[in-house]
Amino acid sequence: MVPQTVYALVLAARALLPGELGSHGAEALQPEPQAVAARYEPANREVTNWRSEAMDALEPKPVVALAALFRAERPFVTRCVKLNNYWCIKSARWDGELATDREGHVGFASADHGADAAATLLRRYYLDFNRKSALDIVRRWAPAECNVATGIGGMAMLAVRGIGGTVRAQYLASRRKKGGAVRYTAKAGSGGKPGRVSVVIPMAPKTPQYRVPSIAAGMAERPKPASPSKPLVATRRKPVKEPPATASAAPKVQVATACPSEEQRHRNYAGRMVEGLGLSPTDDLKLFADDGTPQPNLTHVMLAMSAFELGALRASPDLVESAIERAVAKVQDNAKAAAQKAEALQGSPQSIPR
Repeated sequence: MVPQTVYALVLAARALLPGELGSHGAEALQPEPQAVAARYEPANREVTNWRSEAMDALEPKPVVALAALFRAERPFVTRCVKLNNYWCIKSARWDGELATDREGHVGFASADHGADAAATLLRRYYLDFNRKSALDIVRRWAPAECNVATGIGGMAMLAVRGIGGTVRAQYLASRRKKGGAVRYTAKAGSGGKPGRVSVVIPMAPKTPQYRVPSIAAGMAERPKPASPSKPLVATRRKPVKEPPATASAAPKVQVATACPSEEQRHRNYAGRMVEGLGLSPTDDLKLFADDGTPQPNLTHVMLAMSAFELGALRASPDLVESAIERAVAKVQDNAKAAAQKAEALQGSPQSIPR
């Protein structure tokens, strides 16, 4: 598709869509419309202005124009696009947070609010949680939902009351057919928490009973010789000294990944983040300085994470760079406020020694 055609589609989409989507030329000829506040619609699981935000903040423009103009949403437009949340962030009382969907994903008032939240969250992971590498960040950003706790020998640690003590287990056991199986199923918990385990226990048929001949006369076991009687005197036994327990001898509970695809998904995600940086998924990404100032790698990482979360679409460089500029300005403002506070404390009468 030639650039002229792409540009024409974008202009047509901006002219036909409501609200702030009109072109700048049309706005110059018409009186400025009143700004309409964005709101979250639970029925559609979307923010009302997501189309206009996508036109300005997402790439590639031809795909975004088709989705906005002709409503060709599938399979290009994902849920997080409709939430103005291009990094699929969960709720944490972010600035611009309107509401959340059933899984806790935030619906932002604008794409700028979503980008600011993504930069803030990455800073928190990197500095506060000490997650420096791409793999460490991804494992908390998009945690696996199918981990199963296992103990020694790989035996599954199932429900707290025991797998046989649940009502569903008793019901299935009472209705099992001959030669069938007992199946224990459960859905995953909310918020990415692991749920119960789905286990299939094959019920083997009864062991066949064979006629066993009796032992021939004279071939039975010989009786044991009677032991001499001991006096009925109470004797104190010395306590047996148990060997000291060591850390290696203590039983350990391990966490086994029930879904190997989740670990592979994390590695794919981390590989996308470091692609082009000359780093491995376990290297320090160098996203922020100690004072919180964003570093050059942050732009690349945010763009890569948005592309992985959205699939066919991705956040535009302008959106990410604007968010980083606001983050830099915020760090500078905080530094100035701290310096002014320190000067005020030094000049106060309470700080003068007597």
